[in-house]
Amino acid sequence: MRIIKPRNSATIGASAAETPVTKPNPQPKPKVLNWPGMELLNDPISAEVLMSVWSGDLIVNVPSPPGAGKTRLTVQLAAALSGRAGLRVGIAPQTRAQAIDIARRLAAACEHSTTGLLWGRTATRPDAHGCPILNAGGKMWPNSGGAVRVATKSRWLFSEPDQVKADVLIVDEAYQCTYADLGALGSMAMQVVCVGDPGQIDPVVTGDVSRWAESPTGPHVPAPHALAAAHPNVVNTVALPYTWRLGPQTTTVVQTAFYPDLPFTSRRPPEHIAVDGQPLPELTHRAITVANGSTDAALISAAVTRVRELLDGAQVWTSAGTRPLTEDDLAVVVPHVPQAAAVRAMLADYPRLLCGTADALQGLERPAVVAVHPMAGKRVADEFSLATGRLCVMLSRHRAHLSLIVDDQTETSLHQSDSDAARNAATVLNTLLGTSEF
Repeated sequence: MRIIKPRNSATIGASAAETPVTKPNPQPKPKVLNWPGMELLNDPISAEVLMSVWSGDLIVNVPSPPGAGKTRLTVQLAAALSGRAGLRVGIAPQTRAQAIDIARRLAAACEHSTTGLLWGRTATRPDAHGCPILNAGGKMWPNSGGAVRVATKSRWLFSEPDQVKADVLIVDEAYQCTYADLGALGSMAMQVVCVGDPGQIDPVVTGDVSRWAESPTGPHVPAPHALAAAHPNVVNTVALPYTWRLGPQTTTVVQTAFYPDLPFTSRRPPEHIAVDGQPLPELTHRAITVANGSTDAALISAAVTRVRELLDGAQVWTSAGTRPLTEDDLAVVVPHVPQAAAVRAMLADYPRLLCGTADALQGLERPAVVAVHPMAGKRVADEFSLATGRLCVMLSRHRAHLSLIVDDQTETSLHQSDSDAARNAATVLNTLLGTSEF
């Protein structure tokens, strides 16, 4: 019998069982790339932000609605640019609390050796959850490779540009930054990324800005708006089109009233507050009589009473399940500091309850919120009460439910004022008065 031997046989005359067989060389497995911030590529909008910076655009502006994930974008963008592109990335938030929050998130997203929170030498060091804390004035960057440094806007402005110069500087909450400050921050980096919410409170300017009232680059104008007006051909704008905080009803009201040039929709997962098993609407209101100004006992009492009503048996329903509403789930937002102090005093038995002015609580969120309308107790519509950003903050801190307390005379007061701001405020109030009552 003739035996056909394998072609690769090296033994002539050997049996098939004795013939060595050469195994094919295994193909090397493709290397899976996994780098910090890679999640940005999962969404076309966030990927566009990353590619805009990566491709060298000098100014990238990222306007976004409330709850769009601005801090998440800031952290992942810094992680990607430092870890994948090897760039030196600075982050300039407005407050210390924001700087600490960003540092903590960076510690979870990046290698600790590449991150750092700049802090004063004499100030008490915060718990940054593993993010190294660097002394201001010390060595800023490593000798090679990418890195991320976080410091407040004021800390960056206090530094020497040639000592702290970065490749990219991300300005967090950029719409609360003045044009002058942004111009100074521009000397700290080759590229600048502005991330912020255009519908909320404008930069706080204490001087008289009436002479610049019509100027698109006045000192009171939010920095991204002024920058786009002064250098329209340099700014590349990539808007975030979703909110992950606000539900559909709130999104419709807030987007229409405060973001006419920034269309966005809700992608918040199903969530609601229930009392006795009945879901509460996202937006509710209660009109009361206020006779003695913004600190009227009736106004403060109404806010306190509503808080106690919600804490007495309300439940939070989410995709993860059902749980009782606690003081950690609730916030009280008021326009004035004395109001916040009065509410805190009357709710001292709930020490973890978040209570403060719209300016102080900007950027924060809770499942449920009790808010006091800025015009409550006022009979003359003043500039402070008519600021659209302040009302926008109050109407966008909640995830599932808002109880808004209004003065039954506010509608009349707004109609008596002959100004565009008052007419706009009246339109928003009419929409809110059309919501359910609690």
